[in-house]
Amino acid sequence: MATPAPERHRQLAAALAKNPFLLDDQLAALLNVSIHTIRSDRRKAGIPEIRKRGDSVSSSLYARARTLSQQEIVGELLEVELDREGLSLFEAAPEMGLKKSGIIRGHWLFAQANSLANAIVDADVALTGDARVRFLAPIYVGERALAKARVIQSRHHVKKVQVAIKAKGRLVFEGVFTIHCLSARLATHFRLRPQL
Repeated sequence: MATPAPERHRQLAAALAKNPFLLDDQLAALLNVSIHTIRSDRRKAGIPEIRKRGDSVSSSLYARARTLSQQEIVGELLEVELDREGLSLFEAAPEMGLKKSGIIRGHWLFAQANSLANAIVDADVALTGDARVRFLAPIYVGERALAKARVIQSRHHVKKVQVAIKAKGRLVFEGVFTIHCLSARLATHFRLRPQL
């Protein structure tokens, strides 16, 4: 027997509250209904399509990331909990890879990890002082890289952030970044930020 529409709407809202980036086909599989039913239920419940949901979630995440703007973060922020942890996702585009092998250049993974490490610290200005990284496996054009960062040590104005990146379930990159966290006043004093 089919689940009544009001119950499906509740289940749909609960699933999207946990993960607003679920696609319609994923929601259909999760609720065991057709994709057409999901689209109809979304419209009736006033739930926007993924692009609009993603824009809304992303805007609030980037607002939480105090140290970097949306344009300065490599990948798309999925989660940010300042001074604790964060997640970002990036899709390897053809221009990022080597022509002969399709392997993504390492600086893209480093940039994703470094920008996420800076984004999760609670500071006006964050600067990377040191990075100890290892590239463990290649990532190819078209693959998605999921980075997870967490603060593992905090002393005064210095935080150590551990970052691991996975692609297709395999660990491809890991590193520990030493991030120097400065107030706006201190950054201005050291001429790391324009005087206002």
